[in-house]
Amino acid sequence: MLSMQTVLHEKHQFRLLLFGHKGLEAGAVCLLLMVQGHVLELTAAHFVIAAKTGILAVLPSLGLSFTGFARHFVNRWTSSGFFGICTFLADSFMHASHYPGEYTEAALTGVGAFLFSVAVSYTPIGERIERLAEAFLDKAHSGASL
Repeated sequence: MLSMQTVLHEKHQFRLLLFGHKGLEAGAVCLLLMVQGHVLELTAAHFVIAAKTGILAVLPSLGLSFTGFARHFVNRWTSSGFFGICTFLADSFMHASHYPGEYTEAALTGVGAFLFSVAVSYTPIGERIERLAEAFLDKAHSGASL
């Protein structure tokens, strides 16, 4: 059985990895869609907007990691789906669409972030994050939500 200190340590590692890799996923998809795939047209302003979008997209997941709902992050589909929705909302809040339709780019960014998140979940780093997320399932320490 894991000690309380080990469980808390794994939860904090999960939060750090969640913030980093999910923020990068949303930011990367946002960045590519903002310039419609023309990477040579990227500017510092694009990177700033994409970084803000990534941070805004990951904040709800990070906040939920301090609640009992964090157990749902163990499932890659639930986690990626929630992240895709948050990315859609973040992108629609951060900037106007560069495509026809008010929310077209935000929708594409949300779907792209969902797909990217699922793909990453099958990589070694994704498997490591999934193992860390299992700390939220430990019934013996369910009172420790930190």
